[in-house]
Amino acid sequence: MTLKKNDIVDLRKVAQSAPQEQTPAPGSMSWEAEEFAYHPKDLQWFLVGGILALGIFASLLILKNMFGAVTILLFMFIMYLYATKKPDMLSIVADGRGIAVNNKRIPYSDITSFWVLYEPPVKDLIIIQKAKFTPKTIIPLGQANPVELRALLLANAIIEKEEEETLTDILARRFGF
Repeated sequence: MTLKKNDIVDLRKVAQSAPQEQTPAPGSMSWEAEEFAYHPKDLQWFLVGGILALGIFASLLILKNMFGAVTILLFMFIMYLYATKKPDMLSIVADGRGIAVNNKRIPYSDITSFWVLYEPPVKDLIIIQKAKFTPKTIIPLGQANPVELRALLLANAIIEKEEEETLTDILARRFGF
């Protein structure tokens, strides 16, 4: 079939005449995972952190930097809260409409790209969203099959783009967060 510049083609007829492959699109996946990997901290961890923070606090008091000293106290309190927090269980569903974490859906239309980070023991889905000031979303995979998840996302026309772990993520894991 030869076409000229101004010819109109009925794509329904072309699609009917073209051989069709019978490859079913992946359906959906669901899994549960902990919000983050919990690392219990012992007394030594708290002592080392406390001594460091108190040393900085004392140095700031000697330098008469009250704002810095109060900031370090606030930082110590926040670090204690994070160090003792236990992870919540997340219910995650990836289907034809998007990815839902605890019933909060991220539609595929809002996702720019994804990357499945699989470097045992780290097994995460990293999502980059189209919103300008939205940081990357990291979803733990738990016992989900990363190959099946990748196939599902590719079947929904999401671009796969390699993402690296940030220095913050690496340091947090190194220090037991």
